[in-house]
Amino acid sequence: MFKGIDVSAHQGRIDWEKVKNSGIQFAILRLGIGSDIASQDDAFFEANVQGCESIGLPWGAYLYSYALNLEDTRSEVQHALRLLNGERPEYPVFFDMEDADGYKAKHGMPSNQGLVDICKTFLLGIEDAGYYASLYASLSWLNNQLNSHELDRFDKWVAQWNTSCAYKKPYGIWQYTDSGKVDGISGNVDMNIAYTNYPEVIKNSGLNGFTAVASTGSSSTTPESGQGTRTYTIKKGDTLWDISKKYLGTGTRYPEIMSLNALKSTTIYPGQILRIPN
Repeated sequence: MFKGIDVSAHQGRIDWEKVKNSGIQFAILRLGIGSDIASQDDAFFEANVQGCESIGLPWGAYLYSYALNLEDTRSEVQHALRLLNGERPEYPVFFDMEDADGYKAKHGMPSNQGLVDICKTFLLGIEDAGYYASLYASLSWLNNQLNSHELDRFDKWVAQWNTSCAYKKPYGIWQYTDSGKVDGISGNVDMNIAYTNYPEVIKNSGLNGFTAVASTGSSSTTPESGQGTRTYTIKKGDTLWDISKKYLGTGTRYPEIMSLNALKSTTIYPGQILRIPN
């Protein structure tokens, strides 16, 4: 597990060296809000990128969505890609789907299917550009508005301010409070736990501007040997989470299978052969 924070212009100037020295292992930085308009860039995004990279703190990024239709969404994709141009985040690019300020409710909240389509359009647009895409939403939104098999293939960052996360589907990060205190940051800050080693997965898969790590050529062995890997042929209805739970003891280790097989997404197909760590 990795301890992290997510920040925006609301936190103002951050002393990133103090943040890292306090035990923080990653940061997720806000790109901006809504469509591709320069005035909607987060005023501190570039400074926060520089701050993280100057001390070797891995970072990811998120865009807060105001999209009400797919045209808005495609503009938000371009907003994210414009700001990410030339950058190499070691954590995913997240789509923040919520309605914290009531904008969607006031301007025509899309149907649940409309919200799913908006999420899918953004995430696929980010994937097509070569980035690791993930969806951020509250537990309530994930269980209700966004509870669709069409989004199951995408990684999740779950917001539930509680002592444990109750989301039943796979997820990589849990945001557990909005009132954390971290040295180097004035006021409250969102706190997170990552269960996936994203820098390893992203670099090994050649995403986010990195070059894929070449295979080591390790040979498969039988499960009894206790060394190397075994092979598994995917059956109808299988998920990476279920395979990981069966063979590795917990579903949260599915990124290890993705890394070993150089998978760029969690989509798998019947008949596909995977290597599984022993």
